[in-house]
Amino acid sequence: MKKKIKKIIIFLIVVGILAGAGAGGVFAYQSYRRENLTAEVVYVSNLNWGFYEDGGVTSEGNITNDYAQNIYTEDKTVKEVLVKEGDTVDVGTPLLIYDTTQEEIQVEMKELEAQGIANKIILAQRELERLKKVTPVPDDQADNIHTTVPGSGAAPSTPMRDVVVMQVQQKVGDAYNYIDKSAKPYTGKGTPEEPYRFVCTPECYVTGTYLNKLVKNEQAAAFEIWSGNSKDMGNLQSCWTVDGSDMGAVEENTKWLVTTQEVMEEESYQEEEEIEEDEPEEDTVEEVYTVSELRHAIEEKEREIKDLDIDKRKSDLELKKQKKKVEEAQVVSAIKGVVKSVADVENPPADGSPFMEVQGSTGIYVQGNVSELMLDQVKVGQDITVSSWNSGQTYTATVSEISDYPSENNGWYGGDGNSNVSYYQFTAYIENPEGLKNGDYVNLSMTGEVSQEQSNKLYIDKAYVREEGGKYYVLKVGEDDRLVKQYVQTGRTIYGSAIEIKGGLNESDRIAFPYGKTAKEGIRAVESENM
Repeated sequence: MKKKIKKIIIFLIVVGILAGAGAGGVFAYQSYRRENLTAEVVYVSNLNWGFYEDGGVTSEGNITNDYAQNIYTEDKTVKEVLVKEGDTVDVGTPLLIYDTTQEEIQVEMKELEAQGIANKIILAQRELERLKKVTPVPDDQADNIHTTVPGSGAAPSTPMRDVVVMQVQQKVGDAYNYIDKSAKPYTGKGTPEEPYRFVCTPECYVTGTYLNKLVKNEQAAAFEIWSGNSKDMGNLQSCWTVDGSDMGAVEENTKWLVTTQEVMEEESYQEEEEIEEDEPEEDTVEEVYTVSELRHAIEEKEREIKDLDIDKRKSDLELKKQKKKVEEAQVVSAIKGVVKSVADVENPPADGSPFMEVQGSTGIYVQGNVSELMLDQVKVGQDITVSSWNSGQTYTATVSEISDYPSENNGWYGGDGNSNVSYYQFTAYIENPEGLKNGDYVNLSMTGEVSQEQSNKLYIDKAYVREEGGKYYVLKVGEDDRLVKQYVQTGRTIYGSAIEIKGGLNESDRIAFPYGKTAKEGIRAVESENM
C-alpha cells in the first residue's frame, strides 16, 4: 500500500514539472512572437483629408445657351419696376423693388417679441435663484406652515393660503388689475427716460400709496393698456406716464384709474383698502415651502426657463428670416440679356406665370448644384472653374444666381454625392465660351473662403479609428516604438469615409491599422513602405 501511494506522488510531481515546462514554453513562444511581430504605421499627416469639405466646392453640370430668368412675385407686392420690356440688361442690373412695409412691421414686432421673451427669461432666472436660496421645512410639518410678515415680530395664526382674500384679482395674465407696491414692472429703471413699465387691464387702477412712493423716490412709471392684455400679441392702446419728481403727494387711500387718470369712487374699494392701510410701507408676504414643494417649484421654474429658451431661439430665427426679406427687397438680373416681358404692377399675374422674364442674349451659362453644407461657401459674383469633358479645356465662369429652394431632383451631377443633404442649383455665366456648345457636360470647381479654424481641422479615414464601448481609439506609436491604445474625441463624418478628430491625436503622430493579428498594444512599429 505504501509503495502504491509513493508511485502516485512521484507521478503527480512529474506531471507538474511537465505542465510547468509546457506553460513556460507557451509563454516563451508568445513573448518571442510578440517581440518579432511588427505593425506598419503611417503619419497622420498622410491620412489627413484636411479641410477638403470646407475649403472647396465641386460639382458637375451642363451647358445651356437658352437660359432665361423668370421672376415670380408669389405673395409679394411689387413697389416699383425699374426696367421695361425690350431693355438690355447686364448681370447685376436692378429690375424691380418689392414693397416691404409689412415685412418691416413684422421685423419690429419680432424684435419686441424677442425682447419680451428675453425679459421673461431674466425674471424667471432671478426667481429660480431666489427659490434656490429658500430654506424649506420638513414635509411632515406641512400643516403648521404659516406666512410671516417681515417686521411684524410674529407669525399670524392663519394658514398661508388664506392670509389675504382680495375683492379683485391683481393680475389677468400679464396685465395688472391694480398697481400697488407689490406690482413688478416688466422693464424699466424708474427714470424719466426709462420709466418702470406695467401692462394694465382697461379697468386697472393705481393706489395712492404707490403714487406717493414714486413722488418720494422721484421715480417715473408708465401704465400701459394693450389690446388683448398682452404686449407680446396685442397693440398699445394708451399709456399714462407719471413722473414722481414733477408731481405732489396724493392721499394714501385713493385709487386712480389708468384710463381716465382720475380718482375712483371710494365705496368701490373701501373694504379692500382697510387691509392695505394696516400694512407697513415695504411689507411683503413670504411663502414658506416644504422640501417636496420647494423641489417641485424649482423643477417647474427650470422647465419654464427651458421652454422660454426654445421660444427665444424660434423668435430669433423668425426675426432673421423677416430681416432677410427686407434686405432682399431689390431684385437684380442674374444674366446678360433682354427683358422679354413685364406684367402690370396693379394687375399682377394670378395664373402662376412669371411677373417678369429676362431672356439671355449673349454668352453661355452653366448650371450645377451645391450641397446645403457648402451653401455658405458660394456667393453671387464668385468665379468658378469650368472644365469641358470633351476637350479638357478650362473656362472661367461667374456665379450669377443661387436658388432659394432645394432642387427636387439633384440629378447625376448633385455635388459631392451625399444623398443625406439637400442641394441648391446655381447658375454661372461664361463670358468667353469658345469651344462649348449647348448640352456639353462639364466639371465645376471653386475655392471657398477657408478660415484658420477650418484649415486646422483633422479628418482621417474611418478605417483607422476603432470603437470600443461607445468610445473611439487609435493604435498610436508610443515610447520605444511600441503601439499603445490612444482614445480620441471625434466629430462629424463626411461622405461616409472620413471622421473628424477633435482631440487625442495630431498630424505628427504615427498610427497603425487597428485590425488584424498585429493590432495589439506592445507590437513594435515599422514605417510603411507605401506611405
